[in-house]
Amino acid sequence: MDDINGSRRRRLSLSFVGRLVLLGVVGYSLVAAGISLVLLNRIETQANFTRDTQIPLILTQTRNAVKIERLSSLLRSIYLAKDRRLERQIQLQIQALAQGFSFDQNARLVEGARQVAEETKIIAKLRQQARDLRESKTSSSPTDTTDADDADRLTTQAYDRAMHTIDAMASQLSGDAAVVADDLAREIQRSAGHMQIGWILILLVPSLFATALLIAARHHLTAPIVAAIDNLERIGKHEQVVGLKRVPLLAELAMIDAAIVAYGQVSDDLHRTNAILHGLAEQDSLTGLANRRTFENYLTAALSRRAAPVLAVVMIDVDHFKSVNDTFGHLVGDRALAAVANVLASLPWHANSLIARYGGEEFVIVLEDCSQQQAIERAENLRRSIQELSIETHAGPSLRLTASFGLAVANHACKAPAEIVAAADAALYSAKRNGRNNVQVASRPGEMSKAS
Repeated sequence: MDDINGSRRRRLSLSFVGRLVLLGVVGYSLVAAGISLVLLNRIETQANFTRDTQIPLILTQTRNAVKIERLSSLLRSIYLAKDRRLERQIQLQIQALAQGFSFDQNARLVEGARQVAEETKIIAKLRQQARDLRESKTSSSPTDTTDADDADRLTTQAYDRAMHTIDAMASQLSGDAAVVADDLAREIQRSAGHMQIGWILILLVPSLFATALLIAARHHLTAPIVAAIDNLERIGKHEQVVGLKRVPLLAELAMIDAAIVAYGQVSDDLHRTNAILHGLAEQDSLTGLANRRTFENYLTAALSRRAAPVLAVVMIDVDHFKSVNDTFGHLVGDRALAAVANVLASLPWHANSLIARYGGEEFVIVLEDCSQQQAIERAENLRRSIQELSIETHAGPSLRLTASFGLAVANHACKAPAEIVAAADAALYSAKRNGRNNVQVASRPGEMSKAS
């Protein structure tokens, strides 16, 4: 008793396991929510920083890039210009654009813009000198022409210095933009990495927990339930139940398993007892054939499912059987009845047929899916087989038997079991009145005809 109580104490209640799992799920949900909140706050902080600092910086660099491109275009225009007034307008635009860089907190861009503006002044001045030398009245002298060419050469050098300065400004701006973009990408990558790791952990823990829970459920929940279902199926098939090799961890399942095993044992005992009683109730103890009660039940069921007039009933009576008992004794009589039953059972009957002992020396056969002509032929074969029997009596010559047959076929006018049995019985007595050892057929209720 102490061992039993100890084993019970070691088992877990299903409700306790359920509460434990629920507590674990709630606790983990709170932890996962806290981790998610931290990660989301970090992302929100990074988003605010990007919006307030890095995006304005990127926009500023974009505007500066546009200014540099515009500055390069204006420089090229003033270099290619041929009109003093146009040069003056372009020069003013370059100076205004260069002053726009002063609002940015980038000293290199401001200094570069100032240098470009100075070079623009030089270009405009040299171009004007060259034009003045070529347009002067003394420009026909070789010296003035050489001075004009020198002015053009110096103009080209100034243009090249200005373009070099613009290229340097563009490179410096690209480097700054690359740094900003790299910082922004690094921050986004770092935040994404933290989020990825966090959510991997958040998803991995439930997966591991679910895997462990499924493994535990398979061993301690599914296996006992499957075993219980299998035992119930065994009970339904009247097979022996099989106990579990290991007692379930859950107390409720252990109780169910014990109850099913006990029920299976009781059911097995009842099945064996019922089989014995069923055999006694449906079989004739002397001949081993079905008894009269089984015949009546079978005939009722056959008539209820019959769709066409193809059911025949053959009543058989052993001729002069009373004299057999009186002359040779009841033991020989029983042996004669058993021999007749063996003949009936040994013939190749249709699958839908029943052979029964009706009472005393009378037998009855039910043939389904059998026409009247087929039933007559089988009755005649059976009559001849009985006539050929030779039964030892231990008191002289062997005993020879004959039998009379009455046959009736069910039709739509004769659907009740009592009617077809009465018709077959009437045909049987007609066979007895007509000299015995023959087959009579009840063609219609109240009419008889001898089988040809």
